[in-house]
Amino acid sequence: MRVPAMGWAVAAVTLMGCAAQESGPVGEPARTPPALAIPADPTAEELALDAYRGMWDVVVEGSHEGAVGHPDLEQYASGQALDFTSDMLHGVVATGEPVMSPEVVGTDLSGSSGTVSVKDCIDDSGWLIADTAVDGPSGSRLVTATVVSTDGRWLVDDLWMEDYGSC
Repeated sequence: MRVPAMGWAVAAVTLMGCAAQESGPVGEPARTPPALAIPADPTAEELALDAYRGMWDVVVEGSHEGAVGHPDLEQYASGQALDFTSDMLHGVVATGEPVMSPEVVGTDLSGSSGTVSVKDCIDDSGWLIADTAVDGPSGSRLVTATVVSTDGRWLVDDLWMEDYGSC
């Protein structure tokens, strides 16, 4: 009877030895997964560029529809920029889209509202008016914009387009 009892004891020690090897060396802390990185809040510059690009997206979309103004413009523009872009959408139908490369050239976050200045060189040679009777210049031109923070929203407030060939 001692032989089977001894066999069980050896088997139990062997199993415990395997279990100890699987759990890792004694004294080594248990591994925990790395902490997830908390995404940083967007910067004022990023929010201003989002507003600028969003405004142009709405203008291009409206031009494809032959819109007179566009209700979504107020989500991205105010003041002179809203008036200017609304006037651009005066029932003209266009195809394609302009190529943009906006960059922040100045930031003022002092005071109660922030202001970000944006410079862009828009190439509208691929954004064509569908009415062939209208033939005007196209190409690259300098665009400057002032984007302001109003009640936590960033809106393009001023928008200026220079002559073709200005950039």
